[in-house]
Amino acid sequence: MNPPFYLRESPTEDLLDLLDETVLGTSGARYRHLDIRNRVFSADHPLFLTLERSSKVLANVTFCRRGSEWYIRFFAFQGALQASGESHSSTKRQGLLKKELSRYFNEKLTGRLGEEQIGSFYAYIDPKNERSKWMSENFGFRIAGHLVTQSFSRIYPKKSKKLRRIEDWNAVSSQIRQNFSSHRHYNEAQISTPPFYVLLDEQGEQIAGAHIMTVRWQIERLPGRYGAVLTRLIPFLPLLRKLIKPKDHEFIVPDCVWSKENDPDVLQELFSAILHEEKLYLMLWWTDQEEDLYKSVKNKVHWGIFHKLVGAAPVDVVVLENEGKEIASPFFVKGWDMV
Repeated sequence: MNPPFYLRESPTEDLLDLLDETVLGTSGARYRHLDIRNRVFSADHPLFLTLERSSKVLANVTFCRRGSEWYIRFFAFQGALQASGESHSSTKRQGLLKKELSRYFNEKLTGRLGEEQIGSFYAYIDPKNERSKWMSENFGFRIAGHLVTQSFSRIYPKKSKKLRRIEDWNAVSSQIRQNFSSHRHYNEAQISTPPFYVLLDEQGEQIAGAHIMTVRWQIERLPGRYGAVLTRLIPFLPLLRKLIKPKDHEFIVPDCVWSKENDPDVLQELFSAILHEEKLYLMLWWTDQEEDLYKSVKNKVHWGIFHKLVGAAPVDVVVLENEGKEIASPFFVKGWDMV
């Protein structure tokens, strides 16, 4: 690539600064990652495409190169370049970025760069987020599936004697592969890093399990119709201020979630026990809406007060690929990809 565009396999300090400052979301929820630097360095086979001026990063697209399917992560604009900007310079740079990205997508999908041709690019976008939709609509991505952001909260999470914390990937890998290896986008980067939690029956057999991450956000606005008001009121509401701390909100993100026979009571016991063990009060679980487990339990689990306040928000899976390729579902969703 030619200046002002650059491709690197490691992030620069200016890029890290941009990601630190980026507020995600537009209408609805608005939040900023507080642990983004750690997250960047755990990316799998990353490639950072940046637009720069005077050594300052104005825009970034990070690709996680996962075989023939590349995941788009950390799509960030410097304020003056955001899709809502109306200045002439902003529009001009947006046009430059669009042209260069379009060329890059096309050349990677057709193999014109002299490298191995890839099969597809994919990303997850909030259907209400105009900045994310800009990427999807301008480059020909199509909606291939739908995820759901399902919260699970407990003011007083319950302990379970069946719960075990596991630090060894080999102790859970066969169960995870059995449940998810046939899903599209399955790969084991990030998910093979502990901790894992399982529930054991009386014979010591695993009956449910999950891989987890702990995440920190600064929340500017909660989702939902009354999100802005609720965010301001939380410090004065005794129960909610225990559940949500907008300035430094810590929560659990589970993935690779399974429950024997898709039992909702077992899943609820697992989630509550994990919260108790981790001394936290909220989970955000991203999963394909067509996942058998989710379809079986979504109307049977008591998801908690946070779910009653904000509901279950949809997320679109968007894909750019060569024409004629069929989209397989369900999609494998890693917590790392969403946070």
